[in-house]
Amino acid sequence: MGKILLVLTALIFTVPAFSDIVMNLQLPRTRFMLYEPVIASLVLRNTSGQILIFGTEAEFKGHLELELLDMHDRPVTGSGVKVDLRGLILRPGVDHQIGVNLSKWLKLRKVGSFRLRVYIAHPMLKNEYASNRCSLDISAGQVYWSRNFGLPDLQAAKSASDAQVRSYTIRSLQNKNDIHLYLVVEDKENIYTIKHLGILLGRERPSCELDELNQLHILFPLSSKVYRYTVYDWSGKQQHQAFYRLTETVPVLARTSSTGEVKVLGGEAAQPGVDYAQQKLLPNTPVKEYDPLDNLIGKPAKNKKR
Repeated sequence: MGKILLVLTALIFTVPAFSDIVMNLQLPRTRFMLYEPVIASLVLRNTSGQILIFGTEAEFKGHLELELLDMHDRPVTGSGVKVDLRGLILRPGVDHQIGVNLSKWLKLRKVGSFRLRVYIAHPMLKNEYASNRCSLDISAGQVYWSRNFGLPDLQAAKSASDAQVRSYTIRSLQNKNDIHLYLVVEDKENIYTIKHLGILLGRERPSCELDELNQLHILFPLSSKVYRYTVYDWSGKQQHQAFYRLTETVPVLARTSSTGEVKVLGGEAAQPGVDYAQQKLLPNTPVKEYDPLDNLIGKPAKNKKR
């Protein structure tokens, strides 16, 4: 009997405290604009029955490893990078969601099709675990509207030939049945901003005008009755934003030719929470969380190829 108890005690203390992690990797859509930040959502579930802590000490120092392959199974530059997870606490049986900015770690600077997978490792995990695999396409999109402009010098007068030339370009990108529009501000050497403006709505189209300072004014239809009016400076920084709703008149952009002033005529000011829902109608509002899926997919990655 003593020998049996000794064997059972040894088995108890040699079984790993943490035995399983399941993960679900999600992307908000399958197609992205070139140079657009790509944020992946990863839902993790600790099924070991024990709390798992990621810290700075050697026994708690876990990480995520990002794997990005092209369609020929060749690693993309940055593939294999390890992302520190210090501060993350995975409680047993609880879905925990984190966002990973793939553009920060991987070189997503080429047009093409790719496959993404992440692995999680921790000193107290017996195995390294893999997520499901996601496919994504990077595209340069198509030019929807474009306008070159000279960068005004407000300090001293310069000739037109001396002015720095930039361009405002609105590019379209189709993802399934939706056509997304992006604002790109660039010159021959630099891209100053890429902003997701929203999705085209039926036959409604945005209107654009440049004012006397070459700032860009965009009136963008968010629904059949609500419009977003935004002003951007020469680097794509938002200077002003307002919302209008349809009344007996339709909101339109109007430019005074004698002064270059641009403003909205028609319609009336829309009320947040009444005429529009802030989170749904503002594409540039950061989304802190995606809704986790119920069916998580994950399996041990014992013999994965590099």
